[in-house]
Amino acid sequence: MQKLFISILFSVGIYTLALSQEQEDIRFSGGVEAFGYLSNEELPFWTFTNTYGRLGPETNGLVYAFAKADYALSPNSSIIIKASGVGRDGIDPSVQRAELYANFRNSWIDITVGSKDFTDNTYELSSVRRNILFSSNTRALPGIIIQNSSPIKLFKNFSVDGTIAHFILNDDRFVDNVNVHYKNVYFNWDITTSSTLRFGLQHAAQWGGTSPLRGEQPDGFSDFTKIFFGSGGGDNADFGDQVNALGNHIGSYSIEYKKRNTDGIDFDVYYQSLFEDRSGIELNNFPDGVWGISVSPKSSTLFKKFLYEYVQTVSQSGSPRAVQNDGQQSGGDNYFTNGTYRSGWTYEGRTIGLPFITVVPSAEGIAAGTNNRSIAHHLGVTGSFWKLDYILKLTYLENLGTFAVPRSPRDTFVYSYFKALLPVENIGVFSAEIGADFNEDRDTFFGAGIGYRYTF
Repeated sequence: MQKLFISILFSVGIYTLALSQEQEDIRFSGGVEAFGYLSNEELPFWTFTNTYGRLGPETNGLVYAFAKADYALSPNSSIIIKASGVGRDGIDPSVQRAELYANFRNSWIDITVGSKDFTDNTYELSSVRRNILFSSNTRALPGIIIQNSSPIKLFKNFSVDGTIAHFILNDDRFVDNVNVHYKNVYFNWDITTSSTLRFGLQHAAQWGGTSPLRGEQPDGFSDFTKIFFGSGGGDNADFGDQVNALGNHIGSYSIEYKKRNTDGIDFDVYYQSLFEDRSGIELNNFPDGVWGISVSPKSSTLFKKFLYEYVQTVSQSGSPRAVQNDGQQSGGDNYFTNGTYRSGWTYEGRTIGLPFITVVPSAEGIAAGTNNRSIAHHLGVTGSFWKLDYILKLTYLENLGTFAVPRSPRDTFVYSYFKALLPVENIGVFSAEIGADFNEDRDTFFGAGIGYRYTF
């Protein structure tokens, strides 16, 4: 599959360059970033978390570079090719690709082939970048993504967006070469010219691959239809997948209200749930998920945006309990873990989604010392003063472990982070950052860094 992706990227690149010989509708851009860090033991949480897998707790230095070509096929269609890579210490391997993809877009469809970051920097203050399943905590997954390029009108003030994608988990994991099916659908209601309600769901499922214990997992077309609709597996599936749903399913309901004021305050209010099985789909685990509010005062530059998020994953539909025959259970949703796909919802040993679910990788997948029951209060602020832009994050976190391995008393943390950026015209952007993590049972982690970014 990786060879297929590379072949497609190469073919699209040759096609784009050939076209560019005849027309001048091609734009090139690129950039380089370099950072250096010092810490007493390891980097603080928000220094390396949600950095697209580029930094680790033990990183001391990083260099990142990208090149991008944007070719306009017509006034309404274009092809974009981007390649980027990163070199740093503290992570093995030290040199990796970051993004490598080709994107075709016209007025109605958007197709990406390769490895493209699922979320961008739009919601940098959020603990999950406003996506509980894909929080930008790992490198981009290789795959293909198909979505509509603009909302599809259903009625005058009502539209719909949708995405379907296929990814490959090609890292070192308990079950090799796992497929990931992903889809979402969102409905947009323009209540007034200044207020919008958006609601929908996203669904991901791990399936196929080769297990060292159970061999080849079902991966035919009929198995894909079961994955798509979340139905039980056939005779070639594990007993649990026959009784419940084939594969490892996760998903999220989402609702968001936005209010835009020309002269006053813009604000967003949102909620994203998290479900792993039928009990979560039926919201028996409510109120688990991310609850947030973002406020942007128009009259202030010192404080451009405030964000508060309350995050909890403690309900999980209650402790595990049998509810009927045939081995079915209710409760104990055990987020981001699975009995067959023991590496869970991770990529290269990192949680793909909500980063407060901190996994401990092992040869058997995820170790018993993992944590997926947490309560967090997260604050983010951004603004400008003098010629500086700044970002501030502050999190209070309580970890309860899991139902099987609880942490008593609760393990509490305070994560703090501050970053200042100085843009200099025609030269680049200089930055400095500092952070500290506090915990009663361990030494305080301090870290600081300086950086430089140049783009053209």
